[in-house]
Amino acid sequence: MTYTPRRPVSELPFSGSDIMLRYNLEHPAVPFDFEETLETWSVGISRYHGEDESCPNCSQEQECDFYESGTPIGSMSFVRIRDYTSDPAWEAADSHSRDIEKVVAMCTDSAYSMTPGLHWSKDFEEVIEMSVGDLLIMDRVHINPEWRGFGIGALAAAEAIRRLSSGCCAVACEPAPTDREFGDDETAFTKAQTKIAKVWESVGFEPFKNGIYLLDCAMQHLQDCRRTWQNHFAR
Repeated sequence: MTYTPRRPVSELPFSGSDIMLRYNLEHPAVPFDFEETLETWSVGISRYHGEDESCPNCSQEQECDFYESGTPIGSMSFVRIRDYTSDPAWEAADSHSRDIEKVVAMCTDSAYSMTPGLHWSKDFEEVIEMSVGDLLIMDRVHINPEWRGFGIGALAAAEAIRRLSSGCCAVACEPAPTDREFGDDETAFTKAQTKIAKVWESVGFEPFKNGIYLLDCAMQHLQDCRRTWQNHFAR
């Protein structure tokens, strides 16, 4: 892991084992529109504590409401584009958001944009070992400001990708800040974008093209990066 968090884990007031991820997917039993092709997963990142541990949200005299629900640390969202459906993957992505459409457009052959399924571009096939399967897109990763700098986002992303990428040939993302705090300051935005890219590289992503990064699901690199982050928080 070449990326070094700017804040040491020793400053965290809780253990890495207290961080819990909760996954949520909702879909109709009978698909309509692009529901058969496009899945949207939301992942909550929360801190939990033992029954006998103190909680920063309440005093000892209070019953802790966060014991069951956890204290929110951040959240993530993933979009899975499924292959072998009756929908053109590009059209399904375009129906979701401009960001998702851009990722799919960069990874697929524009000549087949209105043909059902995923049709990878030559550039994509050159960098992905086995270009057969679905595409998982890491759309957003948000960590609450007070918990940034420890590497929690990288740890959570690696763990979530491990759970959600089964059947996918690649995971894609476009590193960018989630907060709208830069206004017209392009220099500050680019600087933040570069830092975020380093974080995702520590998870296993590599630059692809036009700001898109890819992670090859067939390679061992993801698991190595994941274990490195696990060991980092175990310390």
